[in-house]
Amino acid sequence: MRHLFIINRFSGKPESYKKVESQLEKYKERPDFDIHYTEFAGDAESFSLEYVKNQGDYVRVYACGGDGTVNEVVNGIAGLKNCAAAVVPIGSGNDFIRSLNAEKEDFLDIDKLINGEEISVDLLKCGDRISCNSITVGFDCAVAKAVDKFKKKKFVSASLAYKLAIFYCLFKKRSHTFSVTADGKEFERDGTNLLSICAKGKYYGGGIKCSPLADNSDGFIDFTLIKTVGVMKFVALLSTFTKGNHVNNPKLDFVFHDKVKTVSYTDSKPFEIGIDGEIFTVERADVELIKDGLRVIVP
Repeated sequence: MRHLFIINRFSGKPESYKKVESQLEKYKERPDFDIHYTEFAGDAESFSLEYVKNQGDYVRVYACGGDGTVNEVVNGIAGLKNCAAAVVPIGSGNDFIRSLNAEKEDFLDIDKLINGEEISVDLLKCGDRISCNSITVGFDCAVAKAVDKFKKKKFVSASLAYKLAIFYCLFKKRSHTFSVTADGKEFERDGTNLLSICAKGKYYGGGIKCSPLADNSDGFIDFTLIKTVGVMKFVALLSTFTKGNHVNNPKLDFVFHDKVKTVSYTDSKPFEIGIDGEIFTVERADVELIKDGLRVIVP
């Protein structure tokens, strides 16, 4: 068995990946260990794919970074039989591991990861992209795009950019016109939608419990649709949504939740879709489940 560590030095704080490097010192001379530092967007995906395909041995691929790095590795190795993925969470969000049965500190312990057990988890597929955590449409995508815009302004930190983006989208991007079909059932267009989520993990956005009933191995897509609401109702919803108390809440008749196998989104114009936090512009989005699509190492 071989071990490949893919390290994104630009994810999170510099001291985080340096701690990983210090733990790897004792393994560097072993012939079954390799380290690759990413150099550009998509590097983790292409390198992990080629590495695993060219190995006759079984490979454990360790994604050292945030959820973006994890997504790249998963898109690289999903479908290959001679490998498993592990996460060393040194990014800012690290939402994927929150739905696995171990503490973050254990995932940061290289010895524990190397000796960890493997489990099977489901994946989501949309077009030619794979998601291991969540696919979103609507308000969340608008916020993500706005964050990038505000981060480019002088003296605006990442946390401030996120707060400014939410405030901006609250008034400018709260209403979305996409249509939804889940398991062949088309949702009645009685207005506009705020957002929709297809999830395998319970969390996104750095710990927001968006899909509290999601199970990464139950063979279903955890589907949520929230209709557009007024500003005051939206503000009141934020705390409930963050804590995961919005699902099956009798007081929130504008929130729909179900366990499904397929979900399709359409609109009269191109729209944004978020795949594990990465934003893409599409004309249609068909989300399907891949049962037991990935082997994951849990410390």
